[in-house]
Amino acid sequence: MIRALLLWLVLALPVAAQSLPDWDYTSINDFARLLSNDDTRVLDQALIALHADTGVEGTVVIIEDRRSHGGDSGLEAFATRLFNYWGVGDKRRNDGFMVMVLPANREARIELGAGYPPAFDATAQQIMDDLMLPGFRDGDYSTGLRRGTLAVIEKIARPHAAGQEPPPPAPPPPPSWASRNPLAIIGIVLSAVLSLPLSIFVLFRWMNSRCAQCGNRNLVEISEPIRETASDNGWRVSQLSVRRLCQQCGWSTTLTRGLPYTDSFAADGAFLGRTQHYSSSFGGSGSSSSGSSGFSGGSSSGGGASGRW
Repeated sequence: MIRALLLWLVLALPVAAQSLPDWDYTSINDFARLLSNDDTRVLDQALIALHADTGVEGTVVIIEDRRSHGGDSGLEAFATRLFNYWGVGDKRRNDGFMVMVLPANREARIELGAGYPPAFDATAQQIMDDLMLPGFRDGDYSTGLRRGTLAVIEKIARPHAAGQEPPPPAPPPPPSWASRNPLAIIGIVLSAVLSLPLSIFVLFRWMNSRCAQCGNRNLVEISEPIRETASDNGWRVSQLSVRRLCQQCGWSTTLTRGLPYTDSFAADGAFLGRTQHYSSSFGGSGSSSSGSSGFSGGSSSGGGASGRW
């Protein structure tokens, strides 16, 4: 009886290994249908633009319950296993990321590729705590995902792709005995003076990423396709009109961003097909499936941040 049970367990292991879901799209896989249409469009365009600008692959995945996919070992292990199973990110740089939400488990995870320095984990945790979890606690998954994913793009993926270091952690508060120790006070003052040039440099770079009018850092990008008339009375789309908007003061600026593909439409609006402009296999929502080209073979070693509510 025991031998038969052990044999059954051994035979069941491959089944458990295959229980991870396959991706449908390399940008967004909303298996639980939580994202609104508008937020799906915004995130899809932002992820496509990120790859077009930097080569970084990012993906959003929403799974109702990890336990139905062999995720009994916990959130972090499940997220890393799915990340590596899909192969998110460039296999040499390992700079991909995955934003995951598990509504039935009341868990969320920002999984970073192995190429990100551990210091970016603190940035990911701040995004999780400040932008994602408040919406999730209110049941507004779509808003939390939009805010969190856009923040990962702007505060982690793009800075890392540009070779920027993560922001330095906040200095610890001085010990309570400092006020009674003159030497400690002198040491604190000297340390502040010596670190002033670096602080000015970091502050300058940080301010340049903020709104030009009020200084708000969390700018929102709103993209609209630019239609180009085709010879058959249809049209093509190969560029986006991107409006960067400050939700605090209303300041905005508009730029044009090229897409890594061209979509063709007939005169009646019917979609005719997509032509890729680059050799990478990464595609936007609706452009790829698990039966065709997909992610580029990246991996994660478990870096990132988790949230529970």
